[in-house]
Amino acid sequence: MIITPTVLVLGAGASCPYGFPTAKQLKNRICEVFSSRTPAIRLLGDNVAPAEKFLEFREAFWKSGTASVDAFLEGRPEFLDVGKFAIAYCLIPFEIEANLYSPPAGDGDWYLYLSEKLAGAFDKFGENKLSIITFNYDRSLEHYLFNSLRNLHGRPVDDCIEKLAMIPIIHVYGQLGKIPYPQQGCRQYLPLGEDEMPGVVVGAADGITLLHEAASDLAEARKLLEAAKRICFLGFSYHPLNLARLKLENSALHRLVFGTVRHFEAGEIKQTKERLNKEMLCGAVTLDDVDNLTMLKRYVILG
Repeated sequence: MIITPTVLVLGAGASCPYGFPTAKQLKNRICEVFSSRTPAIRLLGDNVAPAEKFLEFREAFWKSGTASVDAFLEGRPEFLDVGKFAIAYCLIPFEIEANLYSPPAGDGDWYLYLSEKLAGAFDKFGENKLSIITFNYDRSLEHYLFNSLRNLHGRPVDDCIEKLAMIPIIHVYGQLGKIPYPQQGCRQYLPLGEDEMPGVVVGAADGITLLHEAASDLAEARKLLEAAKRICFLGFSYHPLNLARLKLENSALHRLVFGTVRHFEAGEIKQTKERLNKEMLCGAVTLDDVDNLTMLKRYVILG
């Protein structure tokens, strides 16, 4: 049971142990998939938007000098529609359930660790003082926790959906599906064949929210951060745009902030600590060049 009010803030590196790409890897995939004469261009060009617009988007993103598709679309809103379709098309194939239970990356199975910390009597699950703010589009963590509830307690699907909803999970930029997972009617968590993709991509892209569309979710995210005693950034790149969107207004000395800084240099760690102090208005910031699981265990983030 997690008894201290805690917020986990997730970046792309939080999903990487389970087979999902980093921001740079996603960019490379998008630019490869949407180059000229590819199956994606033929499929989506016929069903979603003119092929020329996808090619223009790909060329501009490729030469943009940024690895983040979110940051790119922030400055080029004319590509917002095709950008969402490209994100959905390139990420859906990574929703592979087996990867959640046999992680292909060697950076620690922190989903399992989190699930064990949340475990207890089914009726007490909602008493865990945990909230999650994620900048990722995938639903891998929700799927893992939902499956954990079902299989650990053997309870009906609807009961597990209700219990999981007691742990706030906010997707700042939306998720791969218009109906939040695992609610009834949402897109299933699984990769799809190419012939199934056009219609599914449209539905998945509808769940992605960028720019001004994320305003209401950001307000709720800030409320959770304001109330937290522990905030832990996992797999986060600390892009100034994303930190600015989480900026808090009320300082609190009891608010402790932790974060992974994988492969950061000393100067970058110092700069990141200064940014977090400024945006999170906290009592102390602890950063460490370790994987997500080690971070949670070393500093006993989850109690």
